[in-house]
Amino acid sequence: MKRRILHVDQNCYFASVEMIAHPEYRNVPMAVVGSVEKRHGIVLAKNYLASAAGVKTAEVIWKAEQKCPNLVKAEAHFEKYSFYSKRLREMYSEYSDRVEPFGLDECWIDISESCLDRDAKSVADEIRQRVKEEFSLSCSVGVSFNKVFAKLGSDYKKPDATTVFSEEEFRDVVWKLPVEELLFVGRSTKASLHKINIRTIGDLANASESYLSSYLGKGGVMLWRYANGLDDDEVMKNDYKRDIKSVGNSTTPSSDMRNIKDVSGVMHSLAASVASRLRKYELLGTVVQIWVRDKNLNSYEKQRVLFEPSNNEKEIYETALELFRESYNWHAAIRSVGVRCTKLISKNEGIQLSIFDDCEKLDREKKLDNTVDEINRRYGSGAIKRLVELNGDLGNFDPSRTEGGICGKPGSELK
Repeated sequence: MKRRILHVDQNCYFASVEMIAHPEYRNVPMAVVGSVEKRHGIVLAKNYLASAAGVKTAEVIWKAEQKCPNLVKAEAHFEKYSFYSKRLREMYSEYSDRVEPFGLDECWIDISESCLDRDAKSVADEIRQRVKEEFSLSCSVGVSFNKVFAKLGSDYKKPDATTVFSEEEFRDVVWKLPVEELLFVGRSTKASLHKINIRTIGDLANASESYLSSYLGKGGVMLWRYANGLDDDEVMKNDYKRDIKSVGNSTTPSSDMRNIKDVSGVMHSLAASVASRLRKYELLGTVVQIWVRDKNLNSYEKQRVLFEPSNNEKEIYETALELFRESYNWHAAIRSVGVRCTKLISKNEGIQLSIFDDCEKLDREKKLDNTVDEINRRYGSGAIKRLVELNGDLGNFDPSRTEGGICGKPGSELK
């Protein structure tokens, strides 16, 4: 059966959601930022007027304001973006039982076995129209015979457009595009390909598969297949859940961390978030990792295997802090930190208690963790905090909104 895959990409998604609540933003250059007031704030999204002024996603606010002095800054509201994302996916599910999210603002929809009496482009156009009428948002849709080219199509024309890359004609357009337009070709991969004079997707497609394998490993073969239209990756069903490989968070507080007290408070918040989500997914972490970046942007990672797999906040926090104490010499203040658990197992696999364990203490900690989970579930993340987390601005962040996690959009770079 011939595959018919759509990729829907919401245009300026965060900014567009903010403009629903604030129609006045539509006529001014506006950017959604991580923090309106704090020095580390960056541009998370911008509308087309801000784009026209040269504002770029991920640049710091002060730099964006240099380019566009009248830039209006809107604080991010991630709960709203999640709300609209869920509603959009529900609408997409009316067309197929195969709807696979790619971050909050993008989705693949496989209509190969549905909408059989309709042309794929007409389905794409209908979805665009419904997004406008039912959500007051706009999107671009790519239509193709595989996921990679469908995504390429949604990026090809913006805003509010449908692009079709057919199996018969894709070479005429796709092969002329810069190689960095292809999924998973990020900055470093682009540089590596440019070194061997591969600058377009066509160059990549016509290169030697065996040479790319020796040059970039398995990733080189994958990119060669993508460029030649050979991607056969399935669009996952609506109820499909990917295996969770790790759970983690990292954050950049509003001011640098200059002593162990500063680091301790932030790490405790991160460990609390990680532990809570492990319990939510009924998982245990076997390895605790930390990631540290100093104010000079030098970074490193350290990890330790736990004595027993755990989803206990205190144990994850104490292991993370111990790793930090052992590895950092305070040559510079700390800009960012992260805590992550890997080598996850199901809690149902069971844990054998050591004869040295304090069973009553473990039971108290488990009850405390569960109580905190329940309060935060009822009243919102951060409704209750440990005393160590209340460290002025350094503790004043929501771990559910920090970088990392398990549900973010996959990176665009080939690793």
